[in-house]
Amino acid sequence: MSFLISRLGAAPRAALLVLLAVCFARADVNGVKSEPDLDKRAEQAADEADRDLDAARQAWQNGDWTRAMTDLNELEQLTELAQTSLEETKKPPRNNRHYKDVEMKLRALLRRLDGFRLAVDYDVREDVNRIEARVQEVHDQILDAVMTKRKGK
Repeated sequence: MSFLISRLGAAPRAALLVLLAVCFARADVNGVKSEPDLDKRAEQAADEADRDLDAARQAWQNGDWTRAMTDLNELEQLTELAQTSLEETKKPPRNNRHYKDVEMKLRALLRRLDGFRLAVDYDVREDVNRIEARVQEVHDQILDAVMTKRKGK
């Protein structure tokens, strides 16, 4: 297979790479929503949000800000999906590894998102600020749930 690829010219090789990218396309929000296990859904949503940031950065580097914003909006939806999926489990957040795993993934995502915000042009930075603020809010709510002792009993 690599022999055949190496014999291709630059244009057919690029077309092949695009075709492979389409074949191995990442799951979208609806694909993550189809996961029946709410804990796994939350973690998949956080992982997919991380991949959306990679896609947004790639689109931005290619000069396609519209595509980058689409990926960033999907990232925002996925972080909200992660939070609602955790809440729907009705499990106590304290000492719950799924809550903590999602919290750590969102913390890492926030660091990467901040770096992306600083890299983009100043005139589009406000769009990234809005999404970063929402992801920070979701992260803080999950962290607060993990750190808060259960009331009553």
